[in-house]
Amino acid sequence: MQSTKVEILGKNYFFKTDDPQKIIDHADYLNEQLEDLNSKFNTVDQSKLYVLFSMMLTEKYFAEIEKNKDIDKIIAKIETEIDKLEF
Repeated sequence: MQSTKVEILGKNYFFKTDDPQKIIDHADYLNEQLEDLNSKFNTVDQSKLYVLFSMMLTEKYFAEIEKNKDIDKIIAKIETEIDKLEF
C-alpha cells in the first residue's frame, strides 16, 4: 500500500491505497463538485458543503435503488416468459 496525498477544499488528506491514481481522480471529482456547490450557495462553511453534497449523493443512491427494483421486475417477467417456453 502506498500513502497518497490529495487536496479537497484546500485541506490535505492522506490515504493508504493500492491504486493512488484512483484516489486522486475521486478526490479531484469531489473537490470539483464541492467547489461548484460553494459557488452556487456561496458559503464558507465546509460542513454545509459536505452535507449538501452528501444529500445529493443520497438522492442519486435512492434513485438507483428504484431503478434496480424496476429492472428486477423486468427480469422476473422475462424469466417467467422463458419458463413458459418449451424447447
